[in-house]
Amino acid sequence: MKQRGPRRRRTHGTGIGLAAALSVTALLGATSCSSGEQSGSPSASPSATKPAPAPTPDTADADADAARTLLEGTFVNMKSLSGGSGELRPQFGNTHPAAPDNVLSVTFAFACTGGGEVALTFTVADEDVPSANGTQMCDGSVFQQSIELPEPGSVGFTGVVTGTENGGYAYAYYPEKKQLP
Repeated sequence: MKQRGPRRRRTHGTGIGLAAALSVTALLGATSCSSGEQSGSPSASPSATKPAPAPTPDTADADADAARTLLEGTFVNMKSLSGGSGELRPQFGNTHPAAPDNVLSVTFAFACTGGGEVALTFTVADEDVPSANGTQMCDGSVFQQSIELPEPGSVGFTGVVTGTENGGYAYAYYPEKKQLP
C-alpha cells in the first residue's frame, strides 16, 4: 500500500511531539481520502519524512524582536510617541500623523540586524529634512537623530536597504523638547 504525506501541516501550538503529530496526521490522511479527492503530487510525499524549513515570518519576527530589544535597552523608562518593527525589505517607512502640540522636537531611534545597511531619510509636515538623513549599519547598534518640529504636523522616515535584506528593524519617535506651560 502506497502511503501519502499530509496535504497540510500545522506548524504552531499543538503541544504534540513531532513524531506523534506526523503519525496522527498520516493516519487521518489515510482514512479521510476518498477516490474522488485529488491528492498532492507523488514528489510531495518525501516531505512527510523530513521536516520542512522554518517559515520566514518566524525568523523575521525574531530579527525584529532583537532590534526592538536594542531600542528598549537604550531608551529605558522613556515612552515613545509611536514606533514599530518588521522584516527588512528593499524599502520601508512610517509617518506619524502629528506630535502633541507641546513637543518641539523628537529623537528618532532606529536599530536593525542582519549585516546590511539602511539609508534613512526624513520628512516633517510632508517636507524633506535633508539635514537629518543618515545611514545605519545593521550591526546591532542604535541610530539616533534629533528632528525639530517647527510647526505641528507629521514626522516620518523612509529606509532603503543596501546590501543584504536579511534581518529585522525597529524604530521609535521619542519626545525630546517640550514647550513649557
